[in-house]
Amino acid sequence: MQLEQQESFRIEGPQLEVFGQIESKLPAPAKKRPAAVLAIVLAALVAVFGIGGAKLKGRQASVQALYTATNEHGSGMTGDLALRADAAANLIRLCGQVLGTDDATVQAAQAALDGWNAAADAGGPADQFAANTALGSAVGTMYNKVYDNDKMNEDIERQYAVFLSAQSTITHTAEEYNSTARQYNNSLKSFPANILAGLWGMEEVELFQ
Repeated sequence: MQLEQQESFRIEGPQLEVFGQIESKLPAPAKKRPAAVLAIVLAALVAVFGIGGAKLKGRQASVQALYTATNEHGSGMTGDLALRADAAANLIRLCGQVLGTDDATVQAAQAALDGWNAAADAGGPADQFAANTALGSAVGTMYNKVYDNDKMNEDIERQYAVFLSAQSTITHTAEEYNSTARQYNNSLKSFPANILAGLWGMEEVELFQ
């Protein structure tokens, strides 16, 4: 009885690289049995590309969600940054009343707030960190000028306390986010996560720094 001709099976592209990685880790006897090796590789590919890729993608999503999440007290990175921006807007209005809206420090603080709003709308954690830092410097300079000119009042002091308190909370929350993000980013550097990241289009998540 004539045997039917079997179709050839080819592994190309990124899968070939994974094949080489897996085959290099096989014991010597297994390397001499092509059919057995192929079965092992196919099973590994299903696990690595399917289950492993989905799991890694889920980890990426959970890290990104941590940046926008709020805790049981309603506190979180996004909310605290917005609270700080609101306090900055109030300070700019109040300081403008005593220094004049054309004062250089008031205008610089307004420009920094505009920069923060742009980063909040379209930027990621790194852009928002830079914009928040610039906002803190500009508002601090404006506040100091009010103080130096003996034009301080309770409303300005109250809003500046809110402004500083929000930053304190942001710093604490950022430590947790950055720690989790670094752990995820480091995991992408090891095999097979480094292969999966390329195939699934995953990149390192941005740090808030």
